[in-house]
Amino acid sequence: AKCAHVGSGTKVVDLCAGLGGPARYLAHCYGAFVTGVELTPARVAGAAELTQLVGLSSQVQIVEGNVTALPLPDVSQDAVVSQEALFHVPDLARALSEAHRVLRPGGRIAFTDWIVHEPLSVADERLLWDGMAAATLINIDRHAELLRRAGFEIESIKDETDEWGVILAERLRMYQNLRGEAEQAGAPAGHDDFYRSYVLFVGLVQRKIMGGARFAAIKPA
Repeated sequence: AKCAHVGSGTKVVDLCAGLGGPARYLAHCYGAFVTGVELTPARVAGAAELTQLVGLSSQVQIVEGNVTALPLPDVSQDAVVSQEALFHVPDLARALSEAHRVLRPGGRIAFTDWIVHEPLSVADERLLWDGMAAATLINIDRHAELLRRAGFEIESIKDETDEWGVILAERLRMYQNLRGEAEQAGAPAGHDDFYRSYVLFVGLVQRKIMGGARFAAIKPA
């Protein structure tokens, strides 16, 4: 929010919005008007229900759409954000170009994304695709290059691999506990390919073969 200069009345588009948690947060805490774009119909429906339950429907809408072809007019937004999701997008260059298109001159893009520090094996890439739909696994420099090619001027890039590694380890322990509880109750423990890919993913981040970073850039006036 700070990197994107989000404040009261800011018009924001959230790429790969999921169930709309970040969108509702920006609306509730900052007074923004947020349009989330999400590819999965079930998540769009779930986001609408949750948004209505917390009374934010006048500020937040999650629409079904593809971030490589945003259903928004040119120069209609003040900010574009995304949280740990763009590595699911096969054509990140196109998504960033679309972000540039919908931003007004002087508007900002700020996002976090998973990155690679070292090349992955074919087997690891395959498991991350099968379990987590990891479509675009690139390093920080490649992210920066795609931002510039889309027409942005980069304001800041921060490697957050160390901080995120701690969080991921906690998430994995929580997920393993939930799987154990489900198995003891005789219930399905979850998607096995996802579990295997997530264990791999956390290990890659712990060894700093993968990591995470925060990017902020501006569309020149």
